[in-house]
Amino acid sequence: MLPTFPWHATPLFMTTILYMNVKTAAQKWNLTERRVRILCSEGRVDGVIRNGWAWNIPFGAPKPKDGRQLRHIKNYDMRPGASNYAVLDSLKADFAKRKDDSGYILGTYRSLIRDFLSGAFAFEGEILTPMDLSSLFEGKIVGSLSFEHQLLALNCRSILLRMIQETGPGFPSMNLYFSERKLKTLYCTMLQGIDDLTLGEYRKASIPAGGALDCKIFSIDQQMSILLYQYEKEWGMLHPLVRSVFLFGELMRIRPFGRYDVLFALVVLNCELIAGGYSLAVIDSSQIDECKADLSLTQKRGNYQALIGLVEQSLVHSFSVLLQKEKKDDV
Repeated sequence: MLPTFPWHATPLFMTTILYMNVKTAAQKWNLTERRVRILCSEGRVDGVIRNGWAWNIPFGAPKPKDGRQLRHIKNYDMRPGASNYAVLDSLKADFAKRKDDSGYILGTYRSLIRDFLSGAFAFEGEILTPMDLSSLFEGKIVGSLSFEHQLLALNCRSILLRMIQETGPGFPSMNLYFSERKLKTLYCTMLQGIDDLTLGEYRKASIPAGGALDCKIFSIDQQMSILLYQYEKEWGMLHPLVRSVFLFGELMRIRPFGRYDVLFALVVLNCELIAGGYSLAVIDSSQIDECKADLSLTQKRGNYQALIGLVEQSLVHSFSVLLQKEKKDDV
């Protein structure tokens, strides 16, 4: 005998996920059925699946935030500046043409991931040298590193390798990659085995909305809703580099989880870049002060031009390294 569910749901069973229909979701969220269908069609319901004319909605999906309210408190002053990304996009196109050897790609990216993580940990104030990381990734225990940092580095490496395998540079996804659920899942994956209790809960704090004209204070949960509203509604048509850096800058401002937020923001930056068809942006320890100064400009004046330029230079360098190695293999 099948179990009964609240709200008179009619779940469908796919693996362990329970689904409900539009009518049930409307009752659960106190919305009209028409509004639920609109939210589903706009991609604002996590995990929703189109089934002919119907929508199958995960039973535990959170009620989407009301974007009609969020648009009045968004960050008004985020400016990318005038830039031309022709060189970067040309490198991406060149690499896409030569992307046939998956073994070569993964082998080359492993070294880029090592360099990225060394810089990212330095940004967090922790020292993990490329040599330490190389030993760790070869399956060795590095006595100079704490168990937590070793596990954190391995988790981040797995996330980035999975992204590269699923998407790969030069072949962008047609849709925006992140949702609130994906961001929280990413954070939980990053801290797997380190902190399995918080389940991606936002920290309990309130901060000013970045660039809002009335400088109102909002909770971290509200800040993240504003960020995701902009990401979904306004940044989708931006160049992937600009969208990625906007996402990184806002996560650095909000610091949503209160622990390893810098590392999280850098991993998100690169996941978004990879989903857009680009390489890894590696910010090494020598660039940290410059990056912090550029971030200060984004938060005080909304000027993202310098930060975008820094990430663009890093991507150009990464693509150049990848293409040079492949040219050597062709000789």
